[in-house]
Amino acid sequence: MHHLLVLCLFAGSAVSLYTSCGSDAKFNSGNGKSTSNATKGYTGQKIENLTWFWQCDSAPATPPETAGSNVVVSGPGEHKFKPSSFDKTPLIFSGKICPPVTLPRDIVFVIDVSGSMGGTGGADPLLNKSCGRLKAVESIIDDIVSRGGDTRFGIVTFSTGVTARSSTMFGDRTNLFTDLSGSGSISDALCRAVGGTEYGAGLKAAESILSAGRSDAIKELYFVSDGEPEDTTGPALATRFKSPGISIAGKSIPVTIGTAMLGSGNDSILKNDIASKDIGGAPLHVGSVQAGNLASTLSKLAANEILEGLMKYRVVGVDDWTEINFTPSIINYNFSVPSITIDKTIAPAGLEVKFEYRDQHNNKYASEGKILWLDGTDKKAAPPATK
Repeated sequence: MHHLLVLCLFAGSAVSLYTSCGSDAKFNSGNGKSTSNATKGYTGQKIENLTWFWQCDSAPATPPETAGSNVVVSGPGEHKFKPSSFDKTPLIFSGKICPPVTLPRDIVFVIDVSGSMGGTGGADPLLNKSCGRLKAVESIIDDIVSRGGDTRFGIVTFSTGVTARSSTMFGDRTNLFTDLSGSGSISDALCRAVGGTEYGAGLKAAESILSAGRSDAIKELYFVSDGEPEDTTGPALATRFKSPGISIAGKSIPVTIGTAMLGSGNDSILKNDIASKDIGGAPLHVGSVQAGNLASTLSKLAANEILEGLMKYRVVGVDDWTEINFTPSIINYNFSVPSITIDKTIAPAGLEVKFEYRDQHNNKYASEGKILWLDGTDKKAAPPATK
């Protein structure tokens, strides 16, 4: 399909965005510094077709190559072209969006080790030096690490106050478990059962770990308990974590919180007050989980995929955006958007483009760039005439 850059042609085709309640991360799409003079492919020749390729830095794809008058530029730009080379030329948008698992992630597990967890009738007793909580943490860390990317992990255990916490975050479970357990065993740390249930203590310790993390990483917290809290501070802390977020390097970064209720306890606080909402508005929560199923259940919460993609473009100097939903074109994280044509009489200053996409946890990724003319025309454009 081929689209002429006249805004009225897309009237009624806009796609509404969800309000972000997860993390807000950058769409990796090149270094943001390239121009036509520095971009491989364009040397001032006449262009029959232009492909604008948006790259994923954390899991790069092989971009197409320039072939004669079929020119390829990469990254958000600004990209500058001679009007004589590019005017009325088809512009194709393609690229790769980043799989969430490959992006920097800081993950903290907050694990209930209160007295009701253990014993014969407990929700998660110690069996053969292990328990469901330990197996779940092992499984999630091993799965995420095996997929590549740059994820770091921390752990907090709580009952009546904090019982153990990692000193920082680690990229593998061997060092994480050694740090958490000290001179004891990891099962002593994660499978114990003593004291009451204070959500606030666990969340405060998790904030301390996350706020010492990276300012460019997605923040995630996975909270496991078997009962209602004996304190009242947890919901307010969780609400603040989710929005506006925790403070790192002078900016607030929202935290995605997934929750799991072991056994048949009342999970209304975990579900309604602690858990984040996914892209469809449902809580990132599972209830009535048996200890033997915790690893697979919690792994599904921690898993994440891209669910929505939107491209927006407008003439430089014009207020209104035209929107194209490119979700159907995403295949194995690669995408291609139907072409448009830039006419210099309609876009005398150039074209501004934004790409936005959201994952299952409702994190938003975005990047924007421009195509401009080299003849110095950089004045505010008059809105194009509509029929």
